[in-house]
Amino acid sequence: MKNKTVPYLVVYLLLINFLLPYTISADAFYHKRLSYPIIINNSRNIDPVIKYMKQKVDREKAKNYFILLGDSVFYGSPGNSDQSISAYLEQMPEHPLVFNLSFPGSQLGDLYTLLLMLDKNGISTDHVILNVRYASFVPRVPYQPIMSWWADRLRKEDPEAYLIVKAQEEERAAYSKYEKPYDWLQGTLKKYVYPYITLMAYLDYYQKYVDLQWDKWRNRAMPDDSLAQPEPWYTKDSEALSDMLQQTQLKAAFTNLPLNLTDSNPDIYFTKQIIEHQKGKETWVVLAGTNHTYMKEFVNQPGYVENMKRLDDFLSQQPIHYLNLEGQISDQLFTDFTHLMPEGYRLMAQLIWDAYGQRGAAKPL
Repeated sequence: MKNKTVPYLVVYLLLINFLLPYTISADAFYHKRLSYPIIINNSRNIDPVIKYMKQKVDREKAKNYFILLGDSVFYGSPGNSDQSISAYLEQMPEHPLVFNLSFPGSQLGDLYTLLLMLDKNGISTDHVILNVRYASFVPRVPYQPIMSWWADRLRKEDPEAYLIVKAQEEERAAYSKYEKPYDWLQGTLKKYVYPYITLMAYLDYYQKYVDLQWDKWRNRAMPDDSLAQPEPWYTKDSEALSDMLQQTQLKAAFTNLPLNLTDSNPDIYFTKQIIEHQKGKETWVVLAGTNHTYMKEFVNQPGYVENMKRLDDFLSQQPIHYLNLEGQISDQLFTDFTHLMPEGYRLMAQLIWDAYGQRGAAKPL
C-alpha cells in the first residue's frame, strides 16, 4: 500500500509545484506596483512578480510596454497603488502597458540589478523610465547602504559590478545578528531555499490571494494599500516637521558639500552601468523635485544650488532622455520634503507623459 501511495504523492506535489502560480489572481501578484508588505517580508518575492510580468507580456503579445524603476517617489508613497504614477500613466490617452517595479529605499545599484533580472527572464527593457533624486548621489553616512534590496542578486548577475558594494555588504552582514536561532534559520531559508520550491516561493502571494477571495466573497472592497494616509505637509504638526529637519539622515540627503560626480561615487558608477545597459534603447531619467518651502534652509544654501546645477548638467549630457522636475510641482502638493499628494503624482505623470510626447528626435537611442 505504501509503495502505491508514494508515486501518487510525488505526482500530487509536482502538480502543485507546477500549477500553483496559475491559480493565483493577477491582483495578488501586482496591482499598479509591488506589494510593500510582501517584498519587505522577503526581497526574493520580486521573482514571482517578474514571472507574472513575463506571462502577461507573452499572453498579450505586448511590445512597447514601459517599465518604471525608482524609489518611494515612483512607488507613490505614502498613498495607495491607485494613486501612484503608474496608475495615472495608465489613464493617459493611448497609453502603453506599464509595469512599476519601483520600491521604497531603492538605490541606483538596485535599479541596475533589476534590469539584469529582467534580461534573465526575457523581458524587454526597450522602454524604461527611472526616477532619481538629489539624495540619490550624496555620500553615504555609515548606516546607509549602497544597495538596499538586491545586492545578492547583483553578485550573481554581474560579479564585477558587485565588487562596488562587496565591502559594505560584508561589513553589514558582520553586524547583522539574529537574537534567536529560529530567526537566523528563517532568514537563511528565505534567501537560499524557498526560492527554489514553488510552494514556498509563492506562499506569500497565495496567502494574499486567499485574503482577496475572502474579501470578495464577503463583498468587501480591495484593502487599501497605502503606507500612510497622504496629507499635505503644511497641515502636519509643526513640531514634528521641525524635528524631522534635525534628523542626521535628512541633513545628509540635502548636503551642501560638493557632490562627487566621478566614477568613484558608486551611484555615478551605477548610473553609467544603467546607461551602458540601455544603449540603443529608449531610456528616461526623471529627477524628482523637492519641497522648497519646507526645505528652504537647505535648498537655498549656495552649495546645494551649485550641486543641483552640476547634477543637472551631468544628467543632461548623458545619452538618455532627461526630465528635471525640480520646481515643476507646487510645494502645496507635497506630503513632506519629497513625497507627493495624489494630485502631485497625477501632475508628475502628466509632465512625464507630455515630455514623452514632445521628445521628437532629441537624443536618438
